[in-house]
Amino acid sequence: MKEKRVKILFSLFFLGIILLFARSFQLQILKWDKYSMEVQELSTRIVKDSPKRGNIYDRNGNLLAWNQRIYNLTNLGGTLSEETEAELYQVLKDVVDNPYTIIDKLNFQKRVNLEINSVTAQKIASIDKNLQVEERYIRKYAHESLYHVLGYVDNEGTPRSGLELVFDKKLQGQPGYKMINIATNESVSPTIANAHSINGNNIYLTLDLDLQIKAYNYLKENNYNGSVIISEPKTGEILVLVSYPSVDPNLFAQGMSNLEFQRILNDNNMPLLNRATSALYPPGSIIKPFVAYAALEGGISPQATINSTGRYDLKNSQGNIIASYYDWYTLGHGETDLVKSLRASVNSYYYWLGENLGIDYLKSVVDRFDITSKTGIEIPNEKVGIFPDPSWKYEKFDTIWYPGETLLTYIGQGYVTMTPLQILRIYNILATEGEYYQFSLFKREEDVFGNIINKNVPLLRDSYEMNTEYLKYIYKGMIEVTSFSGPPGEEGTAYQSFSDFPITVAGKTGTAEVGGGKPAHSWFAGFLPANNAQYSIVVIIENGGMGSTGAAPIAREILDDLVEKYHIQ
Repeated sequence: MKEKRVKILFSLFFLGIILLFARSFQLQILKWDKYSMEVQELSTRIVKDSPKRGNIYDRNGNLLAWNQRIYNLTNLGGTLSEETEAELYQVLKDVVDNPYTIIDKLNFQKRVNLEINSVTAQKIASIDKNLQVEERYIRKYAHESLYHVLGYVDNEGTPRSGLELVFDKKLQGQPGYKMINIATNESVSPTIANAHSINGNNIYLTLDLDLQIKAYNYLKENNYNGSVIISEPKTGEILVLVSYPSVDPNLFAQGMSNLEFQRILNDNNMPLLNRATSALYPPGSIIKPFVAYAALEGGISPQATINSTGRYDLKNSQGNIIASYYDWYTLGHGETDLVKSLRASVNSYYYWLGENLGIDYLKSVVDRFDITSKTGIEIPNEKVGIFPDPSWKYEKFDTIWYPGETLLTYIGQGYVTMTPLQILRIYNILATEGEYYQFSLFKREEDVFGNIINKNVPLLRDSYEMNTEYLKYIYKGMIEVTSFSGPPGEEGTAYQSFSDFPITVAGKTGTAEVGGGKPAHSWFAGFLPANNAQYSIVVIIENGGMGSTGAAPIAREILDDLVEKYHIQ
């Protein structure tokens, strides 16, 4: 019986040996590929090698957006040993404020970003095989005025708005990867495989950073909410695109708390609104050069005159006054022709045009020149303007159009709204005798070696047949706006700002009523030199009062800077 038990035990032991051998054979021979891969996967990590995002420069090579190097420190293992913590403290004590904060984050959050140099980064990487040090970058911006143009890249490296988002494929580059062996001993290199990243291309914009900052500061110093835009009419290139107030894009790039973001969102001055492209304003008298040209095309003689008494009476078919409208100069401008109507901004003349030509005629010219459509600039979220007529009003409000609304439309009031950029497009068309080169902020793209990959070619998007004889009258009136001296009601509305300016400017002021007891919006737009336009400008000051006293002086300051820098003659 005893011998039988021994045989059974021996048989069970022998069977166990056979099963163990069979299992070992299966694991090590038959399924070696599968299980060796699983073991390797357990002991390796794939680490992304982020490319360096391309820089953004202005037209003169000044940095607008660039990358500041930081190091991402990751704990690939468990809680750090006391020895590792002690060594980390010694390395970090002279380069960060509180090394223990960094150590705690590595133990609990497993990751921390450090602004350290490469030598310190290498020291940290050599302390412990579980400490992975990755070089990465955060985005930096040259000035707060660039937010509405560039947008920003967040602290995770994701473009969120503006040209950073539009040109992301050009700027982002191609990521690489490293395969790291985290179970290796110190005598073996932890890097198994390495595919290097390819840095992004650099973008050059048409902006002039110096002029951009100065224009922004002119608004900031005067506490004016508004916008300034300068372009080249013959190319469409934008030198200045300012919207004030703005926010510093660096706040978004480095990351902000929810409380800080809510404070920006709830700011009554709406710093996130791009006033140049996404804010709609009544244009007021700034639209008069366009209306005057339309009137000439409609058969109005440039020599035809009206007598401005300071009040214009709208009468019905029986000759009864149904409404009265007023000039800004309440004593009246006297005998007024087309040129004087522009020079002195005589509303009565345009009320008279409205009665004679009607709303349908003006709307047909507006549609032909497409003045309220998007301009095509690269910045996202550009708004479409409004130029009303009876059908628009009926569709919008289910009510009829009144004769007085025609008169208000002819002076850029009533329901008319446009963006500052759309206004500038009108002035570029006037300056070029009918050509609109699409607005652009992109100048060229270069790779990391300085090779030009792509460059902007001015795009003639629209070409209109315009009567050059008619335009001479428009130019004359606009030149007198800035150069004609005289008594009140006769003098050019921007003469006080431009009387000693070295270049002849063809310009126009605008004072757009907004209602609600608020001051009017203040406008100035024009181009220079008047006889061969190289640059155009539009300025709007929200609730800035009269165009002659609000926007025109700001325009003069920035044009002084422009003339001095580019030696315009």
